[in-house]
Amino acid sequence: MQPKVSLIITVYNKAPFLRRCLDSVKNQVKNDAQIIVVDDGSTDGSAEICDEYDFEIYHIENGGVSEARNFGMNKAKGEYITFLDSDDILTPKTLNIMEKVAGRGFNIYQFGQYRCKTPENCNKIPYASPKGHYDLYFIPKYWVMVWNKLYKKSFLEENHIRFQKDMSFGEDAIFNMQCILANGGLYHAPQTTIIHCLDDKNSLCRGNLNLEKIEKLDAELNKIADQQIEPNKIQWARIAVNEHRNSRLFKKYGFNKESKGEYDIVYMVKDEYENEELRYSLRSVEQNWKYRNIWFCGGCPNGLKPDKMFPIKQEGFLKWDRVRDMLIKVCENDDISENFWLFNDDFFILKPMADDMQPQYNGELIPYIERIEKKHQGREDAYTSRLRQANNTLKKMGYTTFNYEVHKPMLINRKKALEVLKKFEGTPCFRSLYGNYYAIGGINKHDMKIKVLNYGKMYLVEGTWEFLSTSDDSFNYGQVGTFLREKFYKKCRFEL
Repeated sequence: MQPKVSLIITVYNKAPFLRRCLDSVKNQVKNDAQIIVVDDGSTDGSAEICDEYDFEIYHIENGGVSEARNFGMNKAKGEYITFLDSDDILTPKTLNIMEKVAGRGFNIYQFGQYRCKTPENCNKIPYASPKGHYDLYFIPKYWVMVWNKLYKKSFLEENHIRFQKDMSFGEDAIFNMQCILANGGLYHAPQTTIIHCLDDKNSLCRGNLNLEKIEKLDAELNKIADQQIEPNKIQWARIAVNEHRNSRLFKKYGFNKESKGEYDIVYMVKDEYENEELRYSLRSVEQNWKYRNIWFCGGCPNGLKPDKMFPIKQEGFLKWDRVRDMLIKVCENDDISENFWLFNDDFFILKPMADDMQPQYNGELIPYIERIEKKHQGREDAYTSRLRQANNTLKKMGYTTFNYEVHKPMLINRKKALEVLKKFEGTPCFRSLYGNYYAIGGINKHDMKIKVLNYGKMYLVEGTWEFLSTSDDSFNYGQVGTFLREKFYKKCRFEL
């Protein structure tokens, strides 16, 4: 009979703490769990202690914790796999709890933990997040550890997820980032199953750690983030990387890497002599956004100079055809980062922003179209015609129809954008089509564009908004233009 749970315990020179760990497993209420103990070439008597217990005991040459865990995973026969460090303790009935919780049908479960200086000095206040299913926008705390998790074995195998052999620090973060990205989230169970003991002075995080290992973990996490092409996964991966960079552990060992943005910003720039809106937009970006390079695609107004220029002739194009043609050429340009932020020249960033901004939409597409046409006595114009084209295309394919025309930067993946742009005939309204076609999701927010000349609530905008957009008239003659000129009065490095 296949066991429900396989528990993998890896051991390396933990003799002072090993018996309390193995006893906590031996004393579990009788169940059919498979207990695998992997001795990773211990030299302090730990191997002999392991042999005292009636578990599956394996002695292997020392290769590090990642290889030991992978060895245990290869021996696992259970439907689910869980891990235990050899200086930690299982709470009573943990294995029975895991067997019952696994019936909920999730791929990844997380449990609460107690943190204690010693088992005798434990206040039994659990470290836990509220129970329930978490998606990528709301991953609970303590997602990094593997010893507070339960994983479906078939899920790990289908996604080819194993521990990275050459990592001696942070291998659990890499493993869990891959798991969470593949699964899109996890389920946090209400029970507390582990006593995490802090009395081993030789533990990596309290002893044998250095800047080189910190930097290697940062590089590996970045590799995983760079491999993502779905915007919601990109954003969560970047948040996870930044969490590590800002952690006390990273800073303690001298890691102070500048969290410069990972992506390029691409401005679609009209071929014209002057563009004052773009000038102030660049000032707002320089002050409040982290980025790699700023590109101008199209033209370059007088007095401005981007990091990189991608000139495109714009003569003879209608507006929508021009935008589509420019965007295709941007997505075909391998010099631009694989994921990039698409800006218009009238986007203004009001507060510090980084690569972890969530996508935003402002409601369903059809009600939005109807509101626009109502302002024009019910008549369809070129803009709403293209929105309807996007809506009809999406409905035929069974996709949702959110409107992403919220006048804000949009995170674009070049390969996926090309697939969208070349798949459909005509010139659709790109933002709504792209956002729906790839199920970007996001949060519902009101539109950020201010078109009226006398907008009397700029204090609310400054207090609560992250960014805004403005029409030519309201920028040139209205209160919003006055507000922006006063707020971004300093020249930036893109001005000649």
